[in-house]
Amino acid sequence: MRITITNNEFNALQKILVQNDMSLYNRINEEFQKSVLSRTSKKIKATVKANNAKRKKSKNAVVNAVNILRLENRDITVYSVAKTAEISYNTAKKYKDFILAQ
Repeated sequence: MRITITNNEFNALQKILVQNDMSLYNRINEEFQKSVLSRTSKKIKATVKANNAKRKKSKNAVVNAVNILRLENRDITVYSVAKTAEISYNTAKKYKDFILAQ
């Protein structure tokens, strides 16, 4: 399981663990160091590239769905676009302004 916490939250957890459980404190610090070392520029670039490709694919799916709905003379709503594009409602909601402008 992974969680995202702020530096302040991490520091607060460390203070609590130092007072209560040194073995858990050491384990968390080891995992933190591993995570820091695993963030290479190559991985960061690959993640950015993958996210951009996913956004482009979603945008194309939304545009195609809007065109299909227009051809079928159906209402163009975020929900109908999501269903037609076979994407999640939350993904379609990111393009709400575009969808409602159609």
